[in-house]
Amino acid sequence: MTTTTRRRVHADLAHHHPRVTRLARGGWTWECNCGGASARAAAAPLTWHQAFIGALIHSASIAP
Repeated sequence: MTTTTRRRVHADLAHHHPRVTRLARGGWTWECNCGGASARAAAAPLTWHQAFIGALIHSASIAP
């Protein structure tokens, strides 16, 4: 008989956790639960790489 142990998931409240998503009109954006987000300029939509780097930079900051 094998026993499995459930892993406890501890929310990391000290750091930001932004999400990168594709926009319906094309391009990419990132958003964070803290209210931070990438600029949504229709004239110059972000590439996936730009949105990802922006999200990484934001996630490196300590949450208030």
